[in-house]
Amino acid sequence: MLLPAVFRAFARVNAFSQEMEVDGVANMLVHETRNYCAANPKYLFMSKSDFADKVGMAPKCRDWVHAAATEFVPFTHLDPTNKVVLTFHYGRNRSKSWAFEIWELCMRPPER
Repeated sequence: MLLPAVFRAFARVNAFSQEMEVDGVANMLVHETRNYCAANPKYLFMSKSDFADKVGMAPKCRDWVHAAATEFVPFTHLDPTNKVVLTFHYGRNRSKSWAFEIWELCMRPPER
């Protein structure tokens, strides 16, 4: 009788944690991916695992990419830059999402 209540409380705390961490995880993911793509201009990512392994993601990023609620579309340097390739679903009931297009992940911002 107590176990369902504990599970709901854990799920709620986990959802709040994800909502607080999403900006940091997204920034880390973009930074690491841009560095990889700058060093490997003919990049090719065929799966979540391939993407995480090649980029050499930090454990928190890797966990978010490998999550069951994360959607991944294989992409290469030849795809259009406005193609959405990665979408995180997070928060309570996975109700929020954060989508990344190729240009966000692989293009370096202009130098100032």
